[in-house]
Amino acid sequence: MTEASETAVAPRVDAAEIAARQARARRLIAAAGLDGILVTQKYNYWYLTGHTSREFDKMMRPTLCLVPASGAVIPVVYAQQAKAAARLSAPATVLTYEDVPFPVPLIAEALSAAGLGRGRIGMEFGEYERLGLSIGQLRELEAAVPGVSLVDGDAVFAELRLIKTPTEIAVIREACARSLAAWDRAVPAFRPGMTNADLKRILAAELSAGGSDFDIAGHVTVGNGVHGEAPYDPGQTVWADFGGTLQGYQADVARRAVFGEPTRAHLDTHAAITAILEQEIAAIRPGIRACDVARTVSDALERAGYPPLGAKKRVGHGLGLSASEVPSLGLSDTTELRPGMVLTPEPRFNLSTGEKVHIEEVVSVTETGCERLTEGAGTLAVIA
Repeated sequence: MTEASETAVAPRVDAAEIAARQARARRLIAAAGLDGILVTQKYNYWYLTGHTSREFDKMMRPTLCLVPASGAVIPVVYAQQAKAAARLSAPATVLTYEDVPFPVPLIAEALSAAGLGRGRIGMEFGEYERLGLSIGQLRELEAAVPGVSLVDGDAVFAELRLIKTPTEIAVIREACARSLAAWDRAVPAFRPGMTNADLKRILAAELSAGGSDFDIAGHVTVGNGVHGEAPYDPGQTVWADFGGTLQGYQADVARRAVFGEPTRAHLDTHAAITAILEQEIAAIRPGIRACDVARTVSDALERAGYPPLGAKKRVGHGLGLSASEVPSLGLSDTTELRPGMVLTPEPRFNLSTGEKVHIEEVVSVTETGCERLTEGAGTLAVIA
């Protein structure tokens, strides 16, 4: 399973996929009564252009695009990124700047080129969005285009990436397969006497060796909630929450392991968390709300003798270009699940010692329930 995933040809996000996303964005723009959207947050930009540039980590060089309600997308990018920005989205116009400081009037030029000297332009002002422009740049832009109203575009952005296409689901599945293959290779290299930092370096190296994107960070967290920086002894358990990236898409899984042969207590604890995970996955289906899934987990925790889920704690979330997307599988999120959502069911509880017990899989919501994109969280790995 793991070796085959690393040698398989990965699905690709191509120009047709990007064109379909842009067409969908235009339909959302029209439905929201907007004349266009100005996209400055990296995941939204990546989604609409296929240009997964690390320039977003250089805040002195904003990267953005204008999506008119009709007409071609207009990227505004650092000059060295012009060819990459046009590779999948094939825009008629790419506006570029030489270097710092970023020329805000270039955005006004993009609006003019799109025939949007007046109108309502949606921006990423929603609760779960972040701008790729500074407040000063935003105010300068408002002054430069007095005929344009920069308004909350959350009606577009909240929906834009929520439902994954078959291509996106395939890429996420492959990112997860490569990540789990990295775990399978890392565990035999773990040894008693190693620290969390040692284990993290080994797993991170295996993620990189397995083809995780070099310029787009995945994540590796290792520990058990109580161990700190001390070396592990035989009989102790370790937990890892990790995932590599593929074409910008994130994997996000969690696994547990024990140093040496597991005791009955180890096996019983892992069986308990696995049973709760299975109940959570069984609850995921279209039409049910995110909070209903969380309630299923909370009830299962109580039946197993653990505290119920807190009002502010979630047991899963959306997954895509970001490692944490909406919805949240928490008691306060009333989002209705729909086919095409990708979710990360991840129940957890703490032992009396304070040790965190947590495993995580990835599923996609289907027309009738959900499909597992990952398997194996029910196995407690053994570190020889």
